Amino acid sequence: MAKNKYTTKQNQTPHTSINSRGVVQQAPLKEGFSLSPTTAYIILGIAVLLAFVGGFSNGFVNWDDQMYATENTMIQKPTFANLIRLLTVECALNYHPLTLVTLWFNSALFGQGSTSFIVTNTVIHIINTFLVFRFTQQLSRNNTLVSFLVALFWGIHPMHVESVTWISERKDVLYTMFFFLACIQYVKYLEKNERKLLIYCFILFILSCLSKAMAVVLPLVLMLIDYWFDKGFLTVKNITQKIPFFIVALLFGALAVHVQGGGNLGGKLEKMTLDVALSDALTLGDRIKFGFYGFLVYIFKLFIPIRQHNFYAYPSPDKYGAIQYVTAPIWALIILGGTVFFYRRKKEVFFGIMFFFFTIVLVLQFLSVGGAILAERYTYIPYFGIIFLVFYGLYQKISSKKLLFYGGLLLAPVFIYLTYKQTLTYKDTGTLFSNSYKYEPESPVVNENLANHFGRSGEIDQVIRYGEYAVSKGVQSYALMGALANAYYLKGNMPKALELYQKSIDNSPEHRKFVAYYNRGIANRDAGNYAQSAADFTKAMELGQNRNTYLPFRAFANLKANKFQEAYDDYSTMINLGIAVDTAYNDRAVARYSMGDKQGAIKDLKEVMKRNPNYKDARENLIKLGVQP
Repeated sequence: MAKNKYTTKQNQTPHTSINSRGVVQQAPLKEGFSLSPTTAYIILGIAVLLAFVGGFSNGFVNWDDQMYATENTMIQKPTFANLIRLLTVECALNYHPLTLVTLWFNSALFGQGSTSFIVTNTVIHIINTFLVFRFTQQLSRNNTLVSFLVALFWGIHPMHVESVTWISERKDVLYTMFFFLACIQYVKYLEKNERKLLIYCFILFILSCLSKAMAVVLPLVLMLIDYWFDKGFLTVKNITQKIPFFIVALLFGALAVHVQGGGNLGGKLEKMTLDVALSDALTLGDRIKFGFYGFLVYIFKLFIPIRQHNFYAYPSPDKYGAIQYVTAPIWALIILGGTVFFYRRKKEVFFGIMFFFFTIVLVLQFLSVGGAILAERYTYIPYFGIIFLVFYGLYQKISSKKLLFYGGLLLAPVFIYLTYKQTLTYKDTGTLFSNSYKYEPESPVVNENLANHFGRSGEIDQVIRYGEYAVSKGVQSYALMGALANAYYLKGNMPKALELYQKSIDNSPEHRKFVAYYNRGIANRDAGNYAQSAADFTKAMELGQNRNTYLPFRAFANLKANKFQEAYDDYSTMINLGIAVDTAYNDRAVARYSMGDKQGAIKDLKEVMKRNPNYKDARENLIKLGVQP
């Protein structure tokens, strides 16, 4: 048989051979240590569970969870009609219908409590850890020790808490599951050369893209797998074979950019988010600096996961020239350039670092997305590459495999503890952003979210403290305006409250405006602006899901505004619906009397006394009308 052009050279690892079907195969690493896959799976499952169990008692956090769960009526009311509707909904500036479908099933099967969502995320993460184990087995030709250590430290890494414990990141664990399944199927395809396996890989790729758009980098990873198995890298054959994958990647990538820029596919997508994620505030030079800075920080935190929090703010403009940002591209390019040097010398170096780079490059802020310079959730898949490089390399360097195994087991509890501790920061919105405040005290986003949290917990002075700071930094979000408005309302500063309620209305997405109208209706009522109060409650009824909730408030405002016919109509509706019937009869009597219908008023008051003889207001009103109760 002719020698294959990609046969491994003498200084390459691992060695390869060609089977009887002409398929390239790698020789396994010499094991030198016995660990059964079953034992490995058991230890992995227990370790990951211990690391993440601290998050099981956490609640929802108002950091996208409201869009994915607590304020998403399609999730809160899991009807079949809402399930179908989820397929055409943009959520938190993402189009990922499969993610929303799994959240719908969570709600339908287990209710709307937070625990089932977090537990489900963790279960999927455990599955992903098992898939990492299996994928590494394929890459190392069933070296169980290397596969176990790679999967263990990938599964318990503290930087993965955001992807697992944060309910909104269901998309992360879900797309990763399909991503690694696709990789596993592709390796099987290379081993067996059966086209159906490539089709399975393609289907899994589409499912991954429908879970999160970051999956679009899979074609590049498949080419890395080609390289690892000595099938070439940037060859015409490899590229043309993956043309369908690249087409899907381009389509989903373009859709993601369109949605994050505020688009809705010409009205085909239902918008749940008013703002946009893409920003052009930074120059190209700044984006390059910050992108490579994030690249370096991600690598650093892989080995030393300290100072973790949920929002890494951009520096203030006067610090853009700081040495860590200016020199970041140099260090990053040295790393990437060095990686190319090892292309033929150390395959695990090129494969590991390029796997990391390919899977994280789209979120390195070269294209500015959101207000954070980096995010821990972006490391979820990428860390596999470097962790694989580390343990694959250590396995070759350390002669005592038992030393490697037990050394890993000694280090693992440290990572498990750090991960467990990090899960507790997601207990609620207050703990989440109080943790971030320690590291980002000047961040408008952190201050804004603390203000919103304290608004919900009724700590008014804290709302004003953090909220006014955020406003001074230019934040005008509807939630912050609403929280500050409520705070000033409770302080009795009605002009300031009404001004802020208007800003909340102006900045609210359509599906949230009813809240601001309702709150402003209350404030206008207490300020004596009854006609405006009634108009606000009318808008709340038009935009809200439960119209009848606001009916008593509007009826009273109409009555106080001397809009007696409108008040009469509202109270009549309340009586027909059985809402606060005694009060409705009494107040309708006032409206009827004010319109000159004294007998009608007496009739309503007698009805109240018949229903409730102890109703004081009705008794007194009858006496005023000259009728003894």
